[in-house]
Amino acid sequence: MEHNLITEEEKKKIKEFKALYYELNARPDTTTKFFTEKVVVKMEDLQSLQSLVQEKLSLHNTEGKAGKSYVSIATSKNKSYNFDDWLLFTSHNWKIPEYIESITLVWDFLISVEGYKNPQRHKLTVKISSGLKPEEFLNLIFSGSVEEIQGLAEAQAPIIAQMDFIENRLGQEFLNIVEEWVTTLEKAEQYKSKVIIFLRKKRKIVAYYLNYLLFLLFCITALIGYNYITISYNITKIFELSIGQLNFMVNYIVICTLSGCIILNRASNVANKVFRTLSTYDDEFIFKITSGDEQQYSKIRNIEKKSAFKVIYNLIFSLILNIACGIIATVIYTQLTS
Repeated sequence: MEHNLITEEEKKKIKEFKALYYELNARPDTTTKFFTEKVVVKMEDLQSLQSLVQEKLSLHNTEGKAGKSYVSIATSKNKSYNFDDWLLFTSHNWKIPEYIESITLVWDFLISVEGYKNPQRHKLTVKISSGLKPEEFLNLIFSGSVEEIQGLAEAQAPIIAQMDFIENRLGQEFLNIVEEWVTTLEKAEQYKSKVIIFLRKKRKIVAYYLNYLLFLLFCITALIGYNYITISYNITKIFELSIGQLNFMVNYIVICTLSGCIILNRASNVANKVFRTLSTYDDEFIFKITSGDEQQYSKIRNIEKKSAFKVIYNLIFSLILNIACGIIATVIYTQLTS
């Protein structure tokens, strides 16, 4: 049986090679920044970011042609496009029916850093995404960089910038470029209803209101009605009830119980639907690059309009029923105490 053994001499050479490598090349640090602003990204915006990065690179002593740029795009229907040159990306025909789900931009470059013999590698990665798909949550444990998807809470950020750097000042400069670029993007929330956005923030309270308030008012009304009926019979003991009165009371209790169950079930369904609608209302499709993007953007706008109408309709209808129950209870109680 043969064994592949590393001799002491070979181990020594490996150590010497590692020592030489780290003398010439530093170990990079990594910092990541998350941008939660709801924005709209167009082709001209990406070109603007490219210009800002290239302008910053021109101010530093870089080796060769101011680094390399890579672009990876994931679209609907599980399609992907990869470009190892920015010009290829911008010149591509984007009149395609698929809409973009995410774009990853990478700038890989060598910059001369004081204290090192060789130019040191730096890498800026910017990931722009319309949101995290459910199956992608399964990858969070195994992800190791922004290119894969990282962080459970942060993964929902539309824009994530990651910088691999040797000199901290350089790393912060490039992240600041991305931050300034984000502030120039068109804000998506200007198209949204401020009322629905407010209700989204209070969606748990809205759901509880829809689920339990009407049921509670119905129970109060039914209880007041029960007291009104028993007092109207003018009896002091239960066995003084006639057969007709007893049948009426039993029917009243059964009908009220069944009605309460139906109201609670219906209210629960409405509350769940409204809660889900409000939870997804602020989800934003941010790309307007391909033909499919335009269609998807319009589709989401229409869905949001319908969702807003449904939420307002359910709230108003629930309010009317609550007021009606309150009026009925008040009238019965007034009759009861008069």
